[in-house]
Amino acid sequence: MKFRSPSVEQPLHVALTSGHTMVIPPDNEGVEVPQMFLREAMARGAVLVEGGTAEVRTQTLNRQIVLRETLEAMIKGADKEDFTADGKPNLMRLKAKTGFPVTREEADAAFDEVAADLKQ
Repeated sequence: MKFRSPSVEQPLHVALTSGHTMVIPPDNEGVEVPQMFLREAMARGAVLVEGGTAEVRTQTLNRQIVLRETLEAMIKGADKEDFTADGKPNLMRLKAKTGFPVTREEADAAFDEVAADLKQ
């Protein structure tokens, strides 16, 4: 299965407790992710480019949908506690509202997309 970084500029670094590491580039072609990294890569927000079972595609898509919907609700709710002083989503609040861990890179990339969509 091929994945890419959730950020369009920054690669996604994936490290396992076993000491194995991997870098997933931000390009649209993606990179083949070995089985041992799949769970951590998806948890860190890696975007599926091609391949994968229907279950993996559905899980990845559902995660992205929930993240986008949560960010939209946070923006529309205008609760200043939902955002940091520099205007980025508060990760602790975002994690609590989505119900799953979200990395800063994943949150920033999704936030930029949602904010751009809402401006249109």
